[in-house]
Amino acid sequence: MLGVISCLKCKHVCGVDLDYKSKKCAKCDYKMMIGKVRIWVKTNDNSDLPVLIKRVKKEIAEPSIGPLDY
Repeated sequence: MLGVISCLKCKHVCGVDLDYKSKKCAKCDYKMMIGKVRIWVKTNDNSDLPVLIKRVKKEIAEPSIGPLDY
């Protein structure tokens, strides 16, 4: 299963394989523990990941009040 997370330090959004315990941020090299960060979206399809990452980046830049519909 794949997910979309954002770095706790620099807010860089990236896709991650949720089977692993940790992920290193590509932008600032911060080591994130997958179990302790917010998983914005989960998906099984690899081709959905780029679209979901763009949506999460937009949500972080301009937060909406309502629930996320992915």
